[in-house]
Amino acid sequence: MQAPIKCPTCGLELGEFVETHCPHCGMSLAPKPPMTVGIWLLDLMIAIFGTLFVLGCLFGLPLYLNSSSRAELYAGQPYHATTFRVISVEYHQMSSDPGFQIWAYGLGMVEGKKEFMDLIPYLSTLPTFHNRLPMNQPELMNMVPEGTVIPVYLFPNLEGANRIQLILARPTAENYRRLAAWTSNRAFPMALLCGIVATLLGFARYGISRSARRRLAAADGMPSW
Repeated sequence: MQAPIKCPTCGLELGEFVETHCPHCGMSLAPKPPMTVGIWLLDLMIAIFGTLFVLGCLFGLPLYLNSSSRAELYAGQPYHATTFRVISVEYHQMSSDPGFQIWAYGLGMVEGKKEFMDLIPYLSTLPTFHNRLPMNQPELMNMVPEGTVIPVYLFPNLEGANRIQLILARPTAENYRRLAAWTSNRAFPMALLCGIVATLLGFARYGISRSARRRLAAADGMPSW
C-alpha cells in the first residue's frame, strides 16, 4: 500500500491525486526544475541589467533636474574671474554611512568680501583626490587648509554660494547645459535600454521555467498549469 503523501509544511494528507498547491496552507507542490548554468546566468543578467536600470533612474533624474535648473540660473548672468582665499571650511554628512551625500563648503575672501563656496568641484581637481571625498571635518581641513587660493568666477547678481563658481574648461552655464544634455541624451536612453533588456530576459526566464515545470509535471503524472 502506497504511503499517503503529506504536505511538507502543514502535514496535511493529500491523498492519491496531488494538486499543485496544498489546499490548507497554500504550499506549492509543483516540482521545481533544476537550476542549470544557463538559468543561473540568465538570473545574473536580469539582476545586472535591472540594477543598472534602477541606478540610472535613481541618479540620472536628480542629476538632470539639478543641471538643467542651474544652467537656467547662470544663463546670461554677468561674471568675471577672481580668486577665493579660504578662511575656514565646513563639512556636513547626511548620515554616518559613507555612501550618503556630503556637503563641503568654504568661507573665504573674494575682492575684500566674505563669500561661501561649494568645495566639492574643487576637491575633484586636487592631485591627492583619487576619487575619494573627505570623510570628516579634519580630512576636509587637510585637503583645503586655511589660506588656500582658488581661481573662481564671481557672479555678482546671484546670492549665497551660487555667487562663487570654480573656473573650469567651459563657462559655468555651458558646463551645466552640457551635463543636462548628456544626462538626457546618453544616461536616460542607456537606463531605458537596460530596463527593456531586463524585462525581456525576465519574460524569457519565466517561459523557460514554465516549460521546465510542465515537463516535470508530465513526467510525474501531475496536471499541467
